[in-house]
Amino acid sequence: MKPTTYDLTDRSNLSLHAQSAEAVEWQGHPALKLNGLAILPSVTQRQGRVEVWIGAQAACYPGIAFRVQDEYNYELAYAQPHTSGMWDALQYDPVINGTNTWQLYHGLPYQKAVEVPTGRWFKLRVDYRGRRVAISLDGGAPLVVERLAYPDQAGGVGVWTYLPAYFRDLKVSPVAEMPEVQGVRVRQPQGVLKGWSADGVGELTCEPGGYVNLNRYFPVEASQCTLRKRFSTGRTRKLTFSFGFSDELTLSLDGRELYHGEHLWKNVPEWKERGYVDVHHAQVTREVEMGEHELVALLKKKEYFGWGLILRMG
Repeated sequence: MKPTTYDLTDRSNLSLHAQSAEAVEWQGHPALKLNGLAILPSVTQRQGRVEVWIGAQAACYPGIAFRVQDEYNYELAYAQPHTSGMWDALQYDPVINGTNTWQLYHGLPYQKAVEVPTGRWFKLRVDYRGRRVAISLDGGAPLVVERLAYPDQAGGVGVWTYLPAYFRDLKVSPVAEMPEVQGVRVRQPQGVLKGWSADGVGELTCEPGGYVNLNRYFPVEASQCTLRKRFSTGRTRKLTFSFGFSDELTLSLDGRELYHGEHLWKNVPEWKERGYVDVHHAQVTREVEMGEHELVALLKKKEYFGWGLILRMG
């Protein structure tokens, strides 16, 4: 199969899952003005290269969807023209059970500072093979993700944006050109719990970064869950619980509340106010007697940017 370029203004090429989609003229080219997801139903590939020309006039999150399983599950890479030059201007953000998960997939492994133009066309490109992807803008140094959220599997290709953006000339190739440069490898913080038991679901396994990604286990309609972890101590001692979460957490030990709070996205430039799930977000210390204990985390979902928990005992 040779590289193929698709006319995105031809709706017969697309399966649309969008609030709006129309063929327009922008900056001298026919284009698809989109707010949502547009998939090429005729394309399925396990690895390859996808590139597309993108235009933005205002704040938006335009990008490329690949290894699309359905409209609720796919790998996603996009640029943010309104945060051009900042740490999150280029973002890897897998969509899992209908939810974007960037509050879990954040930091150097998944975000990169690049200059994203407004008012002119720029090219976004992804090359993916195995569990790796290289994401680049206008031929610049790529953001390399070493471990994708989904397994190495075949899937569809498309474009996606939250808030309107322009797309043209989507080019798909079955051959990926993977860079030799390595991405930042995700490491699990020492002492982080590696699994939880969820009421009504069973055992949940944490991601390589140490957080439990609740989007993997619950449908998009779910609004809360209860996680439990039993542990024992051989003597009376002080334990420090360090944790991060999204979106609302009530943490209890042996039926007594340790912590209650919200951690939501705020439209401000500070990193710590974006609702990222980070083990250093909060900390409490309690004296724990010798014997068996149960830690209970009641988590509520209030937004759709990643739902999860990371917790360290020490």
